[in-house]
Amino acid sequence: MDTTCEVSMILSHMVLPHEGHLTQLFHMFAYFKKKHNSRMVFDPSYPFVDEEWFKSEEDWKVLYGDVKEAIPPGAPQPCGKEVVIRHYVDADHASESLTRRSHTGYITFLNMVPMNWFSKWQNLVETSTFGSEFTALKIATDANRGLQYKL
Repeated sequence: MDTTCEVSMILSHMVLPHEGHLTQLFHMFAYFKKKHNSRMVFDPSYPFVDEEWFKSEEDWKVLYGDVKEAIPPGAPQPCGKEVVIRHYVDADHASESLTRRSHTGYITFLNMVPMNWFSKWQNLVETSTFGSEFTALKIATDANRGLQYKL
């Protein structure tokens, strides 16, 4: 999981590889050789979130009103314990030197378990870091909505 972005980027050079790409590939194989017994740990506990980080002087209800989570019509009643879904999203603005496309990546945690990860070049060419980050956030939000409906 920790090499998803690197593997994706090296695979994009399969058509016309250069000597530097082979050197990077050797670095990746050295990492795999060193970490060959690694394993993913699935921890079902709840994450600790310090609510003090989110305290602010502003009243967000003035801007957003009394918003609630969008629940699809006809959804069954939830059973069992609640889950916490967290996304970590990042974009590398214009990292491809030829087309200037940005690279998007996100990882989704369900409680403390990594559930889904994604790494891909963006289809759009953004002119700013904000645009590429916003596009990455939209991709992760769409995946989050699908996961919420499934759960």
